[in-house]
Amino acid sequence: MSAFPPAVLRALKKRSKGLCEGCGLNEATEAHHCQFRSRGGPDTLGNALHLCGWGNHTGCHGVAHSGHKGEALGWAIRSKHDPLLVPKFRTFDATWWRFDNDGGKEQIHPIGAVDYLVLIGAIREGMVG
Repeated sequence: MSAFPPAVLRALKKRSKGLCEGCGLNEATEAHHCQFRSRGGPDTLGNALHLCGWGNHTGCHGVAHSGHKGEALGWAIRSKHDPLLVPKFRTFDATWWRFDNDGGKEQIHPIGAVDYLVLIGAIREGMVG
């Protein structure tokens, strides 16, 4: 169950236009905490992705909870890292984005995104080909 406040859920639906922010192919069905609540993640728009799938097991929501792959995409963020700084990958158009808490977004250059993810340990150097 989502702990996001209703205003955050409305803003998330507006940002995603109802489509999965991961694959862009399916209807978004889940509000996902990029930095999991168990890791201290806030209930904010900048820490949210609107993903397809159900629970933590299927679709892009399942990928976000899959361990290394979820972290490498920026969909899962370890404790101590700021969700506003971690770039998130959109597989449907192969772009990297940072989202803020006000509904804004900034596209990030792929080299900068990967460098940042290497810096925080979400990607090990040499993993990206």
